[in-house]
Amino acid sequence: MNRFLVFFLFLSLGLKAQTDLHLDSLKSKVEGLLGYEQVQVLNEITFLLREKDLTEAFHYGNQAEKLALSLKDSVAIGRAKGNLGWIYYRTGVWDKAFRYSRDAYLIAVKQKDDREIAMSLNNLGAIYYQQRNYPEAIKKFKESYEIGVQLNEPYVTIRSLNNIALNYSRSGELDSALYYANEALRQNTKSGSSYYTSFSKRVIGDVQLEKNQLDEAIETYENALSVVSHHRLESFEASIYHRLGKAYWLKGDSKKAIEILEQAKEIGMVNNFQDELLNTYKNLALVYESQGKIDLAFQNQMAFNRLQDLINERVDRDRLALISGMFEVEKTDAELRFLKSENALKEIEIKNFRTFSWLITIGVLILGGLLVWLFYLHQKAKAINIDLRLQQEKVNRQKLSLEKQSEELDRMNKLKDRLFSILGHDLKAPVAQLQGVLGLMHNQDLNKEEFDAISHVLKRNVDGLYVTLDNILSWSRSQMEGFKVHLSPVNYVETINQCLELLHHQAKIKDLTIHLEIIQGVKIWADQDLLQIVIRNLISNAIKFSSKGSIVRIFAKEEANNMILTIQDFGVGMTQEKLEKIKNDKFSLLESSRGTENEKGTGIGINLCKEFVDLMGGQISFESERNKGTLVSLTFKKVQVISDMPTPHRREAMV
Repeated sequence: MNRFLVFFLFLSLGLKAQTDLHLDSLKSKVEGLLGYEQVQVLNEITFLLREKDLTEAFHYGNQAEKLALSLKDSVAIGRAKGNLGWIYYRTGVWDKAFRYSRDAYLIAVKQKDDREIAMSLNNLGAIYYQQRNYPEAIKKFKESYEIGVQLNEPYVTIRSLNNIALNYSRSGELDSALYYANEALRQNTKSGSSYYTSFSKRVIGDVQLEKNQLDEAIETYENALSVVSHHRLESFEASIYHRLGKAYWLKGDSKKAIEILEQAKEIGMVNNFQDELLNTYKNLALVYESQGKIDLAFQNQMAFNRLQDLINERVDRDRLALISGMFEVEKTDAELRFLKSENALKEIEIKNFRTFSWLITIGVLILGGLLVWLFYLHQKAKAINIDLRLQQEKVNRQKLSLEKQSEELDRMNKLKDRLFSILGHDLKAPVAQLQGVLGLMHNQDLNKEEFDAISHVLKRNVDGLYVTLDNILSWSRSQMEGFKVHLSPVNYVETINQCLELLHHQAKIKDLTIHLEIIQGVKIWADQDLLQIVIRNLISNAIKFSSKGSIVRIFAKEEANNMILTIQDFGVGMTQEKLEKIKNDKFSLLESSRGTENEKGTGIGINLCKEFVDLMGGQISFESERNKGTLVSLTFKKVQVISDMPTPHRREAMV
């Protein structure tokens, strides 16, 4: 194996040296050339440098564009703009990348320069990839691939196949991704070249990793690192390393995973490969956490969080600039089309005037001119009809979109009506009772004995009102994405005790006995506030549906790396129909059942519990039988406490 790697290393160095010699030869003779020959050599130098040295490539690309413009050489202008579009893409200036690539494409179409059309389509596909518009990106790359096949151009063909495979893998279509990646490898073998072989291997490895084929994925990634390609980038190697480390970790070899991930981390930090560092931090945090090294896991998780915030801010800014640039280009194109239409109309008027002039002077030409004019109008009418059909199809698509929006609006209106029903009935009654009692007390129509007789009912209703309002506010914030989940080690015992103190009065009124069978000194990964809302709702429900003098059990047990917390009551239970609705429906405002003491609810509590437990990475399950009670189990990751402490997470650039 070592001899194999050494062989490929020398071969790779030989290819690199050969490319460098060719570059040096072009640079040495470019100054001695003039005109069209010089601009061709400048474009070739830019193309060879754009994957090696972006700064130097940009210098030669600008020279090529200026010279091509002065010579009015459309083909050279298109190729210069295509090279600069790719350089702007590589440097993250997406709005300029779009403008230059689109100009290059339009010029190439006009000049029928098929190779530049294919290259520009790859540029545009890469930009749509960064917008996560994978269907449009795939469309561009497939067009480029078809042109590459027609031209019998391996570079274009293989590059397009790899990009198609990458986009399919990002959109979750793994079988399609695997097909195109293998086709890229087949084309490499067929042409006797090594263009982007490593890239193809990486996509195949991603598919294998996604399908949990760990041994195959490891072998593929290691092969991708050893394959000789037409260029080698440290950023690409870093992207392989963090994938390989993750595969070893999933396989159970944490030691090997840490060794590889730390190597990827060093490369990423030295070269400031932010996107690769992000994935490396994430995977390191997971590996260290699985080993119980909480300090190291925490360090890497914090590094991941900081870098993710920085990247998200940069991506949002760049994407907004790209969208703005695309909008301006489309707006300019629309204005140009309008001006062209006006010019066309004026030309028609001029032609009509000349036609009538010829009709007056030459009889024979009158008939011929009339026939030509009618033929022209017929062709124009056909074009207008085609355009009208296209517009009709667009209207139909918009109609379907509006119908979908209408359905969503209808669902939201029903949801709104249900909430208003809650606000109008379930919340109004306790407030009205409290208002009445306060009025009686203010008017001194209620003595102490009478107040004591109703105070427990009043407190129960006010406590219920508080819980209802808190649930509605929490649910509303979750629907509007008004908060973020912050997982941390939480002492669940303290959370249970806080909830019991809040619900003590409800349990006391029903003379309930609460049995606690919990494990002290164990912490779980959760959000403190969300966990309290979940446990409070579940205990409140257990009290609500328990009969007087009954028992509520709260017990916990450890299972592997998890802590399972169970709340059980022996009250009225649920029907199987309602239990299935709770288990299967993603969200629904259930009609709240009355408690054994006629307590009211909103139907939101169970939805909150399901949603918040899912946000915290936990699991919730329900068991219930009519008149025998209900058992709810919560499963959370247990905080592993060992000697050391750990931590928890690039957008891959297109080729």
